[in-house]
Amino acid sequence: MTLNLLIVVCLACWSAWGIFDKKALETGSHLDVLLFQHIFYLAEIPFLVILLNALNPMGWPIASETWLLALASSIVSSMAMLFYLVALSRSEASYVLGITAGYPVVAQLLASIFLRETVVATRLLGSVLVCTGVALIGASRSKAEDAHHPGLIDLIFCLLATVCWGFTGLIDKTALMHADTLRFYFARCLSDVVFLGLFAIGLGMIKHRVVWRNRSTWKFCGFSAMCLILGTSTYLFALKMSTASYVIVITGCYPLFTYIFTLLFLKEKMQKWRLAGIIGIVIGGLLVQSTQSQ
Repeated sequence: MTLNLLIVVCLACWSAWGIFDKKALETGSHLDVLLFQHIFYLAEIPFLVILLNALNPMGWPIASETWLLALASSIVSSMAMLFYLVALSRSEASYVLGITAGYPVVAQLLASIFLRETVVATRLLGSVLVCTGVALIGASRSKAEDAHHPGLIDLIFCLLATVCWGFTGLIDKTALMHADTLRFYFARCLSDVVFLGLFAIGLGMIKHRVVWRNRSTWKFCGFSAMCLILGTSTYLFALKMSTASYVIVITGCYPLFTYIFTLLFLKEKMQKWRLAGIIGIVIGGLLVQSTQSQ
């Protein structure tokens, strides 16, 4: 019962995350949204310190290699988020979230190249389904979207985000081969603070004017960050209670729920090819994840 509740909370949070990002971008720039989100991420740090102290009363040292991998993961993940927010500011949420949902396949492909993991037939089939799903979503753009932005540019931003998240998965997987999950996640959170500082300096260098008093942007960024924090936390607890393959397969269905939310709350129109593409990506991702132990 507890495991199922954790998975339900995780699915709900990850499904709603993209909706809140889209609402935040309606009133703020993608740079402001990224900045505000990282400020909210600071709330994770005291929570993780309390949790780690409770689980490791004798101390919890973190190796230097883990810190380096955490920093690399944070930077690449933040770049993915930036590309994703740019794409989301230009296109419908279901379009962007549908394509970027293919990042687990990119991670698995990179793992087979850099970590010498075995490539099996089921994994190849999953990759084909994901590529087909991406193609279907890319071909499903509405006339309203095409009237404002060229589809190729939007697709490039989506693919850049997907590849960066794929590399993030590779880095995370490498780190978790030698480090405890919660300690690595804590190192990731502190690395996000480093990125936040560098990002703030970068905004000053390009003379970007942050609209600090935009309450609507703050509100939806807060909801988005809360969804990510709560979703990731329940995901980690679920991993502690069950096998990784089971939890990853179940939580990998979140794009389907996100698509339903975009129809209900963002009033996007139902597009059969986009829905088919999302289903293809989800099924392909589940097939790839099911081969994780092979």
